[in-house]
Amino acid sequence: MRRQRTPGGVAGTPLLIVLAMAQFMVVLDFTIVNVALPSIQTGLHIGTSTLQWLVSGYAVSFGGFLLLGGRLADLFGQARMFRIGLVVFIAASVAGGLAVEPALLIASRVVQGIGAAIVAPAGLSLLVTCWPGERARSHALGVYGAVVSTGFASGAVLGGLLVQASWRLVFFVNAPVGVLLLACYWLLPASAPARRGGLDLPGAVTGTAGVALIVLAVVRAGDTLSATEPLLLALAAALLLAGFVLRERRAAAPLLNLSLFADRGIRAANLCLFAVGAYNAGQILLLTLYLQEGRHLSPVLTGLCFVPQAAGAFALAGPASNVVPALGPRRSLAIAMLLALASLGGSAAAVASGSVIGLLASLLVMGMSARVNMMAATLAGTHGKVAEGGQGTASALLTASRQCGSAIGVAVVSAVLVVSSGSDARRTAIGLLVAACFALGGLAATRLVRAAPAPGGGKPPAEHRFLHRAGGVP
Repeated sequence: MRRQRTPGGVAGTPLLIVLAMAQFMVVLDFTIVNVALPSIQTGLHIGTSTLQWLVSGYAVSFGGFLLLGGRLADLFGQARMFRIGLVVFIAASVAGGLAVEPALLIASRVVQGIGAAIVAPAGLSLLVTCWPGERARSHALGVYGAVVSTGFASGAVLGGLLVQASWRLVFFVNAPVGVLLLACYWLLPASAPARRGGLDLPGAVTGTAGVALIVLAVVRAGDTLSATEPLLLALAAALLLAGFVLRERRAAAPLLNLSLFADRGIRAANLCLFAVGAYNAGQILLLTLYLQEGRHLSPVLTGLCFVPQAAGAFALAGPASNVVPALGPRRSLAIAMLLALASLGGSAAAVASGSVIGLLASLLVMGMSARVNMMAATLAGTHGKVAEGGQGTASALLTASRQCGSAIGVAVVSAVLVVSSGSDARRTAIGLLVAACFALGGLAATRLVRAAPAPGGGKPPAEHRFLHRAGGVP
């Protein structure tokens, strides 16, 4: 009989390390691949519009299957699904490193996203349930959040180093880390017996396919410069998403409780995080390509350029926990969106003028904006009577919104790069200004958020403040 271990005992710190490193790997895989994009493009002769699917494919499948991943963890056990998700993620990573044509590489990224959508909610649920005491849980979640936040900068720098040898290493690097985590299976608590309940696979498929077709419609609009094919794709996407809504209304065990959207604060929070995902992912893609192709920087130097963004987010990790509840979600979100607008405008000006120092300063501001945005959106998106009955779903919905926003944002700026003319600097600057339009949309959405701070200082339980980090980046 397996001896039970508790976080307060011998296995506490090792278990925390395992859970944090698994999430670190999921976050790392976002930036580590971004830095490698130019090398992958050269190695496999991929067009720009196809290249963006290496980012969008991961984001679409991650966001689309996140709610299903959480449901699987509830039904079949958190530890069991955590291990299964790791196996899927590792296998897809190895397949990506072995891929010899674009279609196989994109397919591996999609499967990676599915694996991440299983690992993220299962791992975070284990973290919350294994540390039941408020003080112990807050400490564990603080360590967890700090480790995950470093994944953004680490991915950029590590990706740059690995690409010097081969872009395939950015995929292979996940294998030894994942195998090491699987070898620590004995640290995980025993999975509870499978519970009865349904799996809303039709809902997951229609929702994910709908988002994917929207992304494809944007991409094809940039490729074909005609309206017919993109409109048909958009119509198909609308039908699939309408089918998703109908399915969720009738399903016995829906993935998404649609009553959450009756709360305007929850709607606003998800719109804001959709905007954050769109402009942040778009900015990262644009600057990664510009620095390597326009400025001819090495992958290592390109990765180092994103360190200020992670530093800005890390610097505000503590202060944001006090400032955001004091100001309230609406004011905090408005300030964060204004900072994002300033960052995107500053990045566009820096690129146009060729100022690397100006670009680094704008990325520092973006990191600060992202940290405030995430905290304030979590406050708004998990507070209220409607959210009280489904905190887990409300928090997972925030992560899904950001991932779907990332996919749309990357598709839009990729289309802008294709249709724009002129130098690399001019095309990048135009793309950054287009990305700023998402920030404007997010700023408008803040008007829907409640003006008053949440009761009791507005500080939600620790698990809700960190739950949105199940796959996001700073």
